[in-house]
Amino acid sequence: MNMRKTIAILSVLLMGALSGCDDPMELDNKKALLMLEECPDEYGLTKVMPIKAKYIDFRMDNMKELQKAYEALESQGLITLTKTGSLYHIDFTEKGKELAIISPKELKKYDRRLASMMMLGSSNRYVITSRREVSEVLEVQEVPQLNMAEAIAKLEITEKTPFHFLEEAVTEHSMRKRFRFRKTTEGWKYCEPE
Repeated sequence: MNMRKTIAILSVLLMGALSGCDDPMELDNKKALLMLEECPDEYGLTKVMPIKAKYIDFRMDNMKELQKAYEALESQGLITLTKTGSLYHIDFTEKGKELAIISPKELKKYDRRLASMMMLGSSNRYVITSRREVSEVLEVQEVPQLNMAEAIAKLEITEKTPFHFLEEAVTEHSMRKRFRFRKTTEGWKYCEPE
């Protein structure tokens, strides 16, 4: 009987050790990446940038390249350029409106800070410049007293829109994003409950 008890105890311990690799209360880089892939943050992974829409003066030297980019957008049927005196104003065509963000409420889904600026009456409009996905989780830091964790993930651009030129200098820092996870009685969660 002692031999059977010993084997049973060892079996339980071995199974516990093996299943510990998939402990729902543990959060590592690999598990965080899997959770982020299961619930991609459509809005958080879409890059939105301001585009000057009113009173554009292309006569200045630093605006010559920008003028070429705006003219390319016009030739693609995304915007129309209207000249008033020496200044220009842009309007989005129907095709361009698919990438333009018209209201502060819509912009808030993508970037709360930019939505605040839009509500204050900025002369800029906002457009989608690229879409990204998480390629790697670099670090996970748990905050036990708040039952949460933050993961820093590396992003990669999966789609560039014709407005991508507005992302002048895509730095390594801008290709990282923080994601928050919450710890529940069932383990770590990222997706919002349905």
